[in-house]
Amino acid sequence: MAACIRIATFACLLLAGTALAQSGGVYQWKDARGVTHYSDAPPPKGQYQARDIHHRDGAAPAPTAADAATTAASANCTLARTNLERLQAGGDIGLDADGDGQPDAALSVEERERQTRLAAINIKTFCTPRAATAP
Repeated sequence: MAACIRIATFACLLLAGTALAQSGGVYQWKDARGVTHYSDAPPPKGQYQARDIHHRDGAAPAPTAADAATTAASANCTLARTNLERLQAGGDIGLDADGDGQPDAALSVEERERQTRLAAINIKTFCTPRAATAP
């Protein structure tokens, strides 16, 4: 009988400890030197603040360098496609050579052809899906 009581008591303590650990309770306080401490138990004496830590299950992982490269390639693809559409649509297209936001002059036929080739190259570079790699 005593063994059953000990096992039941141990099980209750174990469950209570698990519940506290999952709740994410943390205590914050400053020591005599002004250093901030964090712990899962309050300090033996003195003032402290109870803090809650919430775990977000299913949160999106931090972006990787590959994600950033994919995003940049997607933006470059969109820009290249837009440029090609505008170049092929006809009409005057100006080039801002000095970077002031205003076109300096309309593109010549040769410049339009060069920009069209450049847009096509950029589409091949940025819009082609990467080959799937074997696991």
